Amino acid sequence: MRVGTIVTLLEEKKFGFIRTEHFRDDVFFHQSTLQGIQFRQLEVGMEVEFEINEILRLDEQKLEATVVQFATRPLSKSLAQRPMRELLAAHHPRARQRKPSWREKKDGTPDTELGPNPEATQSED
Repeated sequence: MRVGTIVTLLEEKKFGFIRTEHFRDDVFFHQSTLQGIQFRQLEVGMEVEFEINEILRLDEQKLEATVVQFATRPLSKSLAQRPMRELLAAHHPRARQRKPSWREKKDGTPDTELGPNPEATQSED
Protein backbone atom coordinates (compact mmCIF):
# COMPACT_ATOMS: atom_id res chain seq x y z
CA MET A 1 0.00 0.00 0.00
CA ARG A 2 1.10 3.52 -0.74
CA VAL A 3 0.97 6.42 1.71
CA GLY A 4 -0.42 9.80 0.72
CA THR A 5 -1.96 12.98 2.08
CA ILE A 6 -5.54 14.07 1.50
CA VAL A 7 -5.52 17.39 -0.36
CA THR A 8 -9.16 17.83 -1.42
CA LEU A 9 -12.49 16.69 0.04
CA LEU A 10 -15.86 17.38 -1.60
CA GLU A 11 -18.41 16.40 1.06
CA GLU A 12 -21.53 17.02 -1.05
CA LYS A 13 -20.27 14.61 -3.77
CA LYS A 14 -18.56 12.18 -1.35
CA PHE A 15 -15.14 12.01 -3.04
CA GLY A 16 -11.69 13.51 -2.70
CA PHE A 17 -8.10 13.45 -3.88
CA ILE A 18 -4.89 12.11 -2.38
CA ARG A 19 -1.43 13.49 -3.17
CA THR A 20 1.54 11.14 -3.06
CA GLU A 21 5.18 11.22 -4.08
CA HIS A 22 4.71 8.15 -6.30
CA PHE A 23 2.64 9.93 -8.97
CA ARG A 24 2.68 13.35 -10.58
CA ASP A 25 -1.14 13.69 -10.49
CA ASP A 26 -3.47 13.38 -7.51
CA VAL A 27 -5.29 10.08 -6.90
CA PHE A 28 -9.11 10.11 -6.96
CA PHE A 29 -11.07 8.23 -4.26
CA HIS A 30 -14.79 7.74 -3.59
CA GLN A 31 -16.55 7.18 -0.30
CA SER A 32 -17.26 3.55 -1.28
CA THR A 33 -13.50 2.75 -1.23
CA LEU A 34 -13.07 3.73 2.44
CA GLN A 35 -12.34 0.85 4.84
CA GLY A 36 -12.69 1.43 8.56
CA ILE A 37 -13.23 5.16 8.04
CA GLN A 38 -16.34 7.30 7.81
CA PHE A 39 -16.16 10.04 5.20
CA ARG A 40 -16.89 12.72 7.82
CA GLN A 41 -13.79 11.58 9.80
CA LEU A 42 -11.47 12.61 6.98
CA GLU A 43 -9.68 15.94 7.03
CA VAL A 44 -7.44 17.74 4.59
CA GLY A 45 -3.79 17.04 5.50
CA MET A 46 -4.51 13.60 7.00
CA GLU A 47 -2.19 10.79 5.90
CA VAL A 48 -3.83 7.62 4.59
CA GLU A 49 -2.81 4.35 2.97
CA PHE A 50 -4.33 3.43 -0.37
CA GLU A 51 -4.17 1.03 -3.28
CA ILE A 52 -4.80 2.04 -6.88
CA ASN A 53 -6.51 0.31 -9.78
CA GLU A 54 -3.47 -0.68 -11.88
CA ILE A 55 -5.49 -1.75 -14.93
CA LEU A 56 -7.26 1.61 -15.09
CA ARG A 57 -3.94 3.41 -14.61
CA LEU A 58 -2.25 1.55 -17.48
CA ASP A 59 -5.20 1.49 -19.91
CA GLU A 60 -6.84 4.88 -19.44
CA GLN A 61 -4.07 6.83 -17.65
CA LYS A 62 -6.38 7.54 -14.68
CA LEU A 63 -5.41 7.30 -11.01
CA GLU A 64 -8.25 5.90 -8.93
CA ALA A 65 -7.98 4.36 -5.47
CA THR A 66 -9.63 0.99 -4.80
CA VAL A 67 -8.96 0.89 -1.03
CA VAL A 68 -8.39 3.83 1.34
CA GLN A 69 -7.73 3.39 5.08
CA PHE A 70 -6.00 5.06 8.01
CA ALA A 71 -2.20 4.86 7.90
CA THR A 72 -1.15 1.94 10.13
CA ARG A 73 2.59 2.45 9.87
CA PRO A 74 4.34 5.44 11.42
CA LEU A 75 3.66 8.67 9.64
CA SER A 76 6.47 10.08 7.54
CA LYS A 77 8.63 12.73 9.09
CA SER A 78 9.59 15.62 6.85
CA LEU A 79 13.09 17.03 7.06
CA ALA A 80 13.75 20.52 8.34
CA GLN A 81 14.25 23.18 5.71
CA ARG A 82 17.74 24.03 6.96
CA PRO A 83 20.14 21.11 7.45
CA MET A 84 21.88 20.63 10.76
CA ARG A 85 25.09 22.59 11.13
CA GLU A 86 27.28 19.50 11.57
CA LEU A 87 26.08 18.12 8.23
CA LEU A 88 27.25 21.15 6.24
CA ALA A 89 30.54 20.79 4.37
CA ALA A 90 33.32 22.79 5.98
CA HIS A 91 36.61 23.49 4.31
CA HIS A 92 39.90 23.97 6.03
CA PRO A 93 40.60 27.72 6.53
CA ARG A 94 43.94 27.52 4.69
CA ALA A 95 42.74 25.23 1.90
CA ARG A 96 42.93 27.89 -0.84
CA GLN A 97 46.22 29.41 0.28
CA ARG A 98 48.37 26.51 -0.86
CA LYS A 99 49.43 26.37 -4.49
CA PRO A 100 49.13 23.10 -6.36
CA SER A 101 52.29 21.02 -6.39
CA TRP A 102 52.17 20.55 -10.15
CA ARG A 103 52.99 24.25 -10.67
CA GLU A 104 56.45 23.92 -9.15
CA LYS A 105 59.53 23.64 -11.36
CA LYS A 106 61.91 20.74 -11.06
CA ASP A 107 64.28 22.74 -8.84
CA GLY A 108 61.44 23.46 -6.34
CA THR A 109 60.80 27.10 -7.21
CA PRO A 110 57.25 28.04 -8.16
CA ASP A 111 56.47 28.34 -11.86
CA THR A 112 55.25 31.86 -12.65
CA GLU A 113 54.73 31.26 -16.37
CA LEU A 114 51.51 29.78 -17.62
CA GLY A 115 52.63 29.60 -21.26
CA PRO A 116 54.73 26.91 -23.00
CA ASN A 117 57.95 25.73 -21.36
CA PRO A 118 60.91 27.80 -22.80
CA GLU A 119 63.32 24.87 -22.34
CA ALA A 120 61.17 22.69 -24.61
CA THR A 121 61.25 25.25 -27.44
CA GLN A 122 65.05 25.63 -27.25
CA SER A 123 65.70 21.89 -27.47
CA GLU A 124 63.76 21.65 -30.74
CA ASP A 125 66.19 24.03 -32.53
